[in-house]
Amino acid sequence: MIKLNSTLFTKILSWFFLNMLLVLAALTLFFAFQPQFHLQELFGQQGSDRLRVAGMLISHDLNQAKEEEWPDILARHGSINGVNFVVILRDGTLISSTLKSLPKEIERRTQEALHHRGSGSWRERLLRRNAELSKNCSNDEIKNCPKNFLPPQWHGKRPHLFIHTKNPSQYWFGTKIPIFFAPDKRPVFGVLLAYSDSITGNGFFFDPLPWMVVVAAVLLITILLWIPLVRHITKPLVRMTQATEEIAKGNFNVSINEPRADEIGRLATSINHMTTRLDEFVKGQKRFLGDAAHELGSPVARIQFGLGVLEQRLEGGNQERVQDVMEDVEEMSKLIRELLAFSRAEMNSDAVELEEILLLPVVEAAVRREITPAVQIDVQVDPELSALASADLMTRAVANLLRNAVKYAGDAGPITVTGQHKDDQAILMVKDSGPGVAEEYIDRLFDPFFRPEPSRDRDSGGVGLGMAIVKTCVSACQGTVSARNREPKGFAVTISLNSD
Repeated sequence: MIKLNSTLFTKILSWFFLNMLLVLAALTLFFAFQPQFHLQELFGQQGSDRLRVAGMLISHDLNQAKEEEWPDILARHGSINGVNFVVILRDGTLISSTLKSLPKEIERRTQEALHHRGSGSWRERLLRRNAELSKNCSNDEIKNCPKNFLPPQWHGKRPHLFIHTKNPSQYWFGTKIPIFFAPDKRPVFGVLLAYSDSITGNGFFFDPLPWMVVVAAVLLITILLWIPLVRHITKPLVRMTQATEEIAKGNFNVSINEPRADEIGRLATSINHMTTRLDEFVKGQKRFLGDAAHELGSPVARIQFGLGVLEQRLEGGNQERVQDVMEDVEEMSKLIRELLAFSRAEMNSDAVELEEILLLPVVEAAVRREITPAVQIDVQVDPELSALASADLMTRAVANLLRNAVKYAGDAGPITVTGQHKDDQAILMVKDSGPGVAEEYIDRLFDPFFRPEPSRDRDSGGVGLGMAIVKTCVSACQGTVSARNREPKGFAVTISLNSD
């Protein structure tokens, strides 16, 4: 029975909700404590506040200066704030140090804002704002406070205008400001416009820093929370992947230790159980092959002896029939010997005693066993090349490789055996110039009873144990073997052995 709280799905889902709760808690704390810590001062005022303050200062400077100085005042404030400022009056007059005309959309929207009448008379608004201004001036500075100053008119804290124009792409913020052409006259309202090529107005319209900090904090919380869970999932998966790769290579002596109750732990237990069963099955199969081959050896030998005696006593066509039977029995005897060699190599691989041996005598012994007058075998092995191995097993492995090369590529050119030392490894390579093997079959060449071409019969393809015996012998010597096709043609098998 699987407990719900031990499943990987439940863990991931719980971790997700915990992540969301932490993110919500962080956002709540951010907005809850923002007034107490004055984070808006740390991050800077947003666009509406910036434009309101800039409008107050610009209106004050314009009221204190001559009309011909107004473009310079707008240019100075624009340089300070990183944007461009223009003022448009109710009669359409444009005050700017950079523009001679405004886009039609801006003109229309500014005129709509200028002709919009707010609640209360201008005098009431003026008195109310002057009272607010007087509260912000100290006793020593009251004489410096402008008496006829009316700050910009706002609907809340947002500017009257926020427009995006194209060709060229520009962003416009606008608000009303009062302009006094004379101290004793009513103010003339104009629209102060701040524009920039950037949607943030270089931080004047909108300061992305607070949101970037919030997003970075959320991402940091998410990353710090999820990294342990991801590692908790992926690390055992990596170990199990490595174990299954070893199993795919035929090495069943692997064990995965994952003491956990979720799906990964149960998968590790299943893999361990599978490797144990596979190891028992393969060993039982090999033991059966060895026992069967051993039991068949004596009857086949007696049949061969009897057929030899019978052949001497028969004549003519009967003698030819007996010879055909003897060929079949010889093939059966060869198969039995191959089965015995394979099973003995597999069953006794753990008991092999490795020693430091020179590889050149091993190769020469294998060449003498397999060479024929019609085949040229070149040996290019360093006489000092040595490895930790069994001389008998390595002789059998090299002999099997040479036998295959002679059978399938003996007529295509010389067969070469090379040996060299590389990175604490002794490398033996058997190369031929034959047609090679189809790429899709190379990975299966060392499987028992596998033959690359189904059409091969006993005369051309053998029983499919030669390469399996090579792998078994090399593995028993704690080495590795691999095969590949050569370019433009040919085939090569590489044996790597440990070397002191």
